[in-house]
Amino acid sequence: MCQQIIASNIEFRNRLIISDQEIEQNRENYTRYFSKPYLETFCSHVLNYISDVWYRAKFVGFDKMPDRNNSESPIIFANNHSGMAFPWDAIVFIAKMADRKLPNPNGVRALISPMLTKFPYMCPFMIDDLWWKAGCINASLLNFETGMKLNQSNILIFPEGIDGIGKGFDKRYQLQNFKTSFIRMSIRYKTDIIPFYTINGEYNNPIAYNFKPLTNFVRKFGMPFFPIGPVIFLAIFQPWIFYVSLPSNLTFVKGKPIRIYDLIDKPYEELSQKELKIISEQVRKMMQPELNKFKEQYGKKFYNIKSLLKAMWKNKRYFFRYFPAFWPLVMTYFDVNYDEKIGASSLKMSFAKCLKTIIKRPIVLAMYLPVLGWLIIGLRSWYLLKKKTKK
Repeated sequence: MCQQIIASNIEFRNRLIISDQEIEQNRENYTRYFSKPYLETFCSHVLNYISDVWYRAKFVGFDKMPDRNNSESPIIFANNHSGMAFPWDAIVFIAKMADRKLPNPNGVRALISPMLTKFPYMCPFMIDDLWWKAGCINASLLNFETGMKLNQSNILIFPEGIDGIGKGFDKRYQLQNFKTSFIRMSIRYKTDIIPFYTINGEYNNPIAYNFKPLTNFVRKFGMPFFPIGPVIFLAIFQPWIFYVSLPSNLTFVKGKPIRIYDLIDKPYEELSQKELKIISEQVRKMMQPELNKFKEQYGKKFYNIKSLLKAMWKNKRYFFRYFPAFWPLVMTYFDVNYDEKIGASSLKMSFAKCLKTIIKRPIVLAMYLPVLGWLIIGLRSWYLLKKKTKK
């Protein structure tokens, strides 16, 4: 038994070490889809209106980007996930960071669950590769290490993983068990973890709960959770509702830096998985009181209808850009017509381009078809997934 434990620990430690050769081979995978001009134009034409009007996103403590303690390594941003809703908390944060047009090293790229990119219906409104085009990368130790080594931007992670999204309204603002990859990278590269907290995102899809047997079943089909609540019944009749949320007043609050590398006296290579889990739990317990404090400070008006109506009136001429019913059409129109060589002028509205959008992406019409729309979305997803697995 003792020998098995030792062998298991050696195997685990070997997995901790990723060679420079593996990272170099993974470089193309890390950079292949991401287009900074695409993301910045997408923000200025679509996401900024959604962020500024529908969510009225506020940033506290982000007047300037945090200074790096180690210039050779990215900062690791760690964020709580909002429960039982499509990950608009992450989308809005990334969009507003991109809108600042920061130099590459100060920009942010997110590590996301591979489930979001594997299954086509988990991409917003079935827009192919949208997560990747916006700079997201599948969460794996190799991709994480590649991002740390290349040092092309800071890195955003969600330590709770999909359990954070699917925790249910009864567990709102309760941090779920943390993964250990961000602990490993912080120690290995001696870089700060900068926690920040999404407040009010728990009300994107309120009164929605997690029924574990059902969640375990739907995860086989690529859904991280199946929310039991009022919104899901509306989504049966209008599929686009599944991808959006109520207009919560999203507030992102920066916490105190966490310097894990100062708390241990062991080389990275000698750490066991058990030790890393203990450290990750310590970090979770450090972050929970901050989250509670900021919830009390900024979470009193989770919708703030007055500010919503004011923002909608001020931006009434852009109604079709920020109102949820138009998101499938607006985002699809952007993705079909955007030409990086021409830039923003390629998005000038015209009947011909609208027709081109429908012809090239007829799936967008399924978003508005009661019941039948889900059948079309399911068949399209199955076809794309089968096609992908053949490659």
